[in-house]
Amino acid sequence: MHMTGKQAVYQQAGYGQKQVGFGEKPALLLVDFQQAFTSDQYPTGKNPFIKQAAAETAELLALAREKDIPVIYTVVGYRDDDWDTGNWKTDIGWITIGSHAMEVSTEVEPIAGEPVVLKKYPSAFFGTEVLSLLTTKQIDTVIVTGCTTSGCVRASIIDSFSYGFKTIVPEECVGDQAKESHDANLFDVNARYADVLPKEQVAAYLKALKTTPITL
Repeated sequence: MHMTGKQAVYQQAGYGQKQVGFGEKPALLLVDFQQAFTSDQYPTGKNPFIKQAAAETAELLALAREKDIPVIYTVVGYRDDDWDTGNWKTDIGWITIGSHAMEVSTEVEPIAGEPVVLKKYPSAFFGTEVLSLLTTKQIDTVIVTGCTTSGCVRASIIDSFSYGFKTIVPEECVGDQAKESHDANLFDVNARYADVLPKEQVAAYLKALKTTPITL
């Protein structure tokens, strides 16, 4: 993480004094890596930071599969009649259920046995079965990837923390519409709720992990 001046101020106030650390039973969570946010044909899908984050996540996805670590996806999608779009301050109702915009991005396409969970609001946990999927498998560590860093990723990190999971964020594997909001939010969650780490450090943890096959 950067912003060393701000980090010193936070540390003086008592933030970021310890690491969360890795647990023994991780899961990989991919938040909203879908065509709506990675495909050039959509207004929200033209951002290079998010495209790069999806590409970087592919390496961790391959390692998770190699180690039989659970992989869970979320995607957003809405009814045609807008009953479920809530009070977003952006027009998001065009991501309709069953549309191309709702499909998982090609860089990180799911395989059989990897659940793709529909959500409506920022957190991967809110109104979904994600918590049940994790607790059923006695997961203790959630590795959060996805988009956007300041929105759905941040909300998912906070809920993961709130539910008692060790929460790890590979820095290169999350993306936002702007670098400033990406950096600021990673700085903040790293000081409070999660370990924000280089992707290679997370990859090394996965490579060293000894697991027994887990299926969802």
